[in-house]
Amino acid sequence: MMLSLSDKYELVSTSLFGFLHHFRQTLLFRIAVVGIVVIAAAAIILSAGWAISGNRMGIWAGAAAGGVCLLAAWIALIVGESLRRPQYALAGVLLAMLIRMGIPLAAALLVFLRGGPLADAGFLYYLVLFYPVTLTAETFLLLPKRCSHEKRVSPAQDLVG
Repeated sequence: MMLSLSDKYELVSTSLFGFLHHFRQTLLFRIAVVGIVVIAAAAIILSAGWAISGNRMGIWAGAAAGGVCLLAAWIALIVGESLRRPQYALAGVLLAMLIRMGIPLAAALLVFLRGGPLADAGFLYYLVLFYPVTLTAETFLLLPKRCSHEKRVSPAQDLVG
C-alpha cells in the first residue's frame, strides 16, 4: 500500500509533534530551559555589572553567583523529578526547596564570612538578582500541565458540585 504525499507529511508531523510533546516533559528539557534562562539573565545582569563596576572582578562575582543558583536549581530539579510520585510529593517539594535555597545561602554565608575579592565585587548582590530568576523558571517548569480535554469549572461550581 502506497502512502500519498499528504499522508507522509501527516505521519511525519504527528510523530514529530509527539516527540516534541514527550521531550517537553523530560528532565533533560527542564535542565536545558533553566540553563538557557540563567544564561539569558546573565547576559543582562553581567553587562549591567560591568557598567557599574568597570572591572573583571564584578563579572567573576556575577558569574559565580549565577553558577551557584544554576547548580542549586539543577540539583533541585533532579531531586524533585526523582520524588515525583504522589506519595512522595510533600517530601519532594520540601527537599527540593531546601536544596534550592540552602546551596545559595551556604555560598552567601561562606563568601560573606570569608570576605575577599568576591565579597568586595558584590557577590551577594548578584546572588539576590539570580536567585528569583532561577526560582521562577524552575517553578514554571515544575507546574503540572493542564490537559486540554479537562472541563473547566469555576471554584463555586467545584464547591457546590
